[in-house]
Amino acid sequence: MPSEAIHLQSFFSPVLLQQKEQIEQIRAASGCTLYTYTFPTLFAWQADERYEIALRNDAFLVKNGARGEHAYLFPCGSDEGRLALTDALIAREAPTFYFVRDEDKSFLETNYPGRFRFSLCRDDFPYLYDKAAQIALSGKGYKNLRHQIHLGRAAAGTWRSEPLSEANIDRALELNRRWSESRGLETVADSAAAETALRHFSELSLWGLLFQADGQDIAYVAGSFVTPEIYDISFCKVLDPRCDCYIKWALYAALPPEVKTVDSEEDMGLTGLRTHKLLRQPKELTRVWKGSLNT
Repeated sequence: MPSEAIHLQSFFSPVLLQQKEQIEQIRAASGCTLYTYTFPTLFAWQADERYEIALRNDAFLVKNGARGEHAYLFPCGSDEGRLALTDALIAREAPTFYFVRDEDKSFLETNYPGRFRFSLCRDDFPYLYDKAAQIALSGKGYKNLRHQIHLGRAAAGTWRSEPLSEANIDRALELNRRWSESRGLETVADSAAAETALRHFSELSLWGLLFQADGQDIAYVAGSFVTPEIYDISFCKVLDPRCDCYIKWALYAALPPEVKTVDSEEDMGLTGLRTHKLLRQPKELTRVWKGSLNT
């Protein structure tokens, strides 16, 4: 597509709220269930990840400036649209694609044989959990998790939760501020993305819960529905770390009945976070690759 190759740069723009419906339609039609491509994720994280989007009627391409000058999320959309965007990109630079699923890797190998080299990105693997299993906690494999949930529940005499809404979003924002202050500078980006999501809670069609322990706000969870069957935990802020596993267990129990799978996103290679996510017995880690154009 020579015309696209010439004008691709002008296609890139910030991720805008008015693009939500189109982006979600493209993602749903493509069958992509990676949380990274959901509109709430792209919108909330665009400042930190330096996201810019090139949007066609049938596909979109996201520049990921925080990962490098030539870093992109693999295009999402129809086969024709992904080919057009990839061709346009290759015509002007040597891109590196992130969040390349196994089927995307096959797509590149088929359409651009020998032109890309691939490496697994273990730090980017999303963790998927079976909702029913996380509620039931049956068997020896969940022994440690059951213990952690019991400790969290015992940390307060009375627990209460309520749906997040415009009526209580200011309380969630205050929790977010307190959580960030208690953890220091390394959480600045995460708390800023969470604040963006909370301030646009209704516009982003988010769903979540606000938790109280002994009458005091202690935690909130906010996320989105990747599909009606998959819920993505975008942000979970718990002031008392002892209660983290209990909060997540209570969240699973409160999710709509049609939800079967909970996406807890990646561990970013952080040892403590990886240990915690593995403790909770994921049913699957979605394998993703980095694909770099050979030069």
